[in-house]
Amino acid sequence: MAAKAKTVKKKAAKQSKKAPRSASAPSKGRRPAPDTRSTAEATDTPAAAAAPPADGASTVSIRMYRGLLGDFFLVRHTVGSRAFKMLIDCGVLQCIGSEAAKPSTALGKKRIVANVANFIDECEGHVDLVVATHEHYDHLSGFILAREQFEHFTIGKVWLAWTEDRTDKLANNYRNKTKKALAALVRLALNPALAAGGDSMRTVSDLLQFYGGLDSLRDDALGLAKPADDGNLSGNASCEAVLAWLRKRAGTGNVSFLKPGDVVRWGLDDMFRAYVLGPPRDDELLRKLDPSKGNSEVYLARNEDVENVVGLAAIHGKGGAEGDGKEQPFTRMHQRPYNRDNKKPGDRESDRNEAVEAAAAMDRDEIIARYERKQSFDRSIDHEWLGSAETLALKIDGDVNNTSLALALELADKSVLLFPGDAQVGNWLSWNRQNYPADDKRGGPVLRIEDILARAIFYKVGHHASHNATLRERGLELMTNSSLVAMIPVVEATAREQKTTKSPKGWAMPYDKLYQRLDQRTNGRIIRGDGDPTKEQIKFKDSVFKLSYGKDFEDKGPLWTELRLDVG
Repeated sequence: MAAKAKTVKKKAAKQSKKAPRSASAPSKGRRPAPDTRSTAEATDTPAAAAAPPADGASTVSIRMYRGLLGDFFLVRHTVGSRAFKMLIDCGVLQCIGSEAAKPSTALGKKRIVANVANFIDECEGHVDLVVATHEHYDHLSGFILAREQFEHFTIGKVWLAWTEDRTDKLANNYRNKTKKALAALVRLALNPALAAGGDSMRTVSDLLQFYGGLDSLRDDALGLAKPADDGNLSGNASCEAVLAWLRKRAGTGNVSFLKPGDVVRWGLDDMFRAYVLGPPRDDELLRKLDPSKGNSEVYLARNEDVENVVGLAAIHGKGGAEGDGKEQPFTRMHQRPYNRDNKKPGDRESDRNEAVEAAAAMDRDEIIARYERKQSFDRSIDHEWLGSAETLALKIDGDVNNTSLALALELADKSVLLFPGDAQVGNWLSWNRQNYPADDKRGGPVLRIEDILARAIFYKVGHHASHNATLRERGLELMTNSSLVAMIPVVEATAREQKTTKSPKGWAMPYDKLYQRLDQRTNGRIIRGDGDPTKEQIKFKDSVFKLSYGKDFEDKGPLWTELRLDVG
C-alpha cells in the first residue's frame, strides 16, 4: 500500500505543477469572472445550460467507497474523454477505545487510506468540485487520515452549507452556541476526576470524537473569536480545520455557501442543475431531531441546557467542586463535607462553618462505608448530573446532522440523484417550505419538493440508514420512480461494535423497518458498504444503472462500488 501511495503522490505532485485542470471550463473565448453568489440568478441562467458536445457518449457515475461507516462518494459526468469530477464527503467513523475490541471499526481507518489512494489516482490529483455536507468526522476525516496524499491535491470549487458562512449572522449565532457547548463538554471529557461517570461520560467522549481529536476541541481551538482558519491539517485536526483547509485550497472566489431554494449548476459545461434542499434557515427546524411514536417531532434538549452544562463544567473544570458554593443544591447549614480520598473534612470555608462541623462530628467512616457499599451503588448520585451532559452531547450531534447540505442533482432528463448528507427530521421537513428556485430567485420552472422527490432515481440513504434520518410520508414515500436505487454507506459490524450500557447491541444501522421499506421501494436494488457483490449484481440486472466493483482490499471485499448511467 505504501508503494501505491508513493506513486499516487508523485502523480498528484506532477499534476499540481500544471495549471489546475477543470473539466467544466468554459469554451474558448468565454472566461467569466469567478462568481461567489449562491443564488439562482448567479448560476442558473439559460446561457449556462450548454448542449453536450458531440464527441462521445455522455454518462454519469456514482462511486461509493466501501468498507466505511462514513460517506465517501465520487460523482462523475463524462462525455468522451472529458470528465467533470465531484467529491461528496470523505470520512470514516473514528475508533474510540481498544482497537482489539473493535476490529471492524479499526479496519475502517486502514481502508480509507487505501480508498483515498484510489480516488486521487482516479482523479489524477484534481477534482472540479468538493461538497462537504457537514462538520462530522465520519464525513471529513479522510482529509486528516490521508493528509499526506492530499498534499498536492487541487480543487476547483467548494460547496458548503450557509451555516459555514462566517459573514452570516444566523450562522455565527448557531456556531457560537455549538462551540460553547462543545468546549464545556470537552472540559468534562478530559477531566480525570469524572472518569467514574460511567456510561454517560463514555457517550459524551464518543460523540465528541465526531469533531476530531479531543485535544483539537479544547477552548483555544473552539474560541469564539479565533476560528480555525489557518488551512493546515494535522493528525489531531478538527473537522473545522478540514473545512478551513478546503476553503484555502479552493481559493478566494471559488467557495459557495448555499441556501435552501438555491439552484446551482454542475457537470461538464455546467450542463445540469442542482437543487439546494437544506439546511433550513430556521433555528427551530435546525434543532428538530427525532420523530415521536405518533409521527410528531420532539426536542431532545433546550437551549438553556447549554448554559447548565457550561456552568457544571466550570465547577468541575479542575477536578473538584470549586467556587463560592452558590451552585450547590443545599444551604451551607445543610452541607456535609465528603472527601473520598482521605475521608476527612476538606478545608473549605464551608467546612469551617460551626453548624457543619458540629454535624460532621458523627462517625465519618461509617457514613462513607454506607455510601460506598456495593448495595448502595444504584442510589449513588455522584455523577447523576452528567446525564445532562450526555443529553446535550446527543443533542449537538443531531443538530450538526441537521446542518447537512442536502442536494438534489438533476440530470438532463429531469431525473434526480438525492444526496441529503445526514439530514434529520427538521432538515427534511423544511424542504417543503420553499419553491425551487426560491420565490426571491429568478429563472427556470418552479418546482415543489414533491416534484423533485418523485423524480429521484438514486437515494444516498441518510445517516447510514439510522431510524431518524429518512422521513417517511414527506420523504421516502414520495420517491415513486420505478427506477429508484439506493446506496447506504454502512458497515453493520462497525455499527454493532459501538456498544454502551443503554445500547448493549450497538447502533441499529441499518434500521430494520427503514431497510425493509427501502427494499420494497427499490425492488431490492440496494448497494451497501458491506454488501455482497454477487447478490447485489443479481438485483441490478434490470436496473437503468450499470453496476461495477473495484479490486479487493486485503481479501475484505472491493474498495468501491460504482453505478453508471447513460445520460445522452
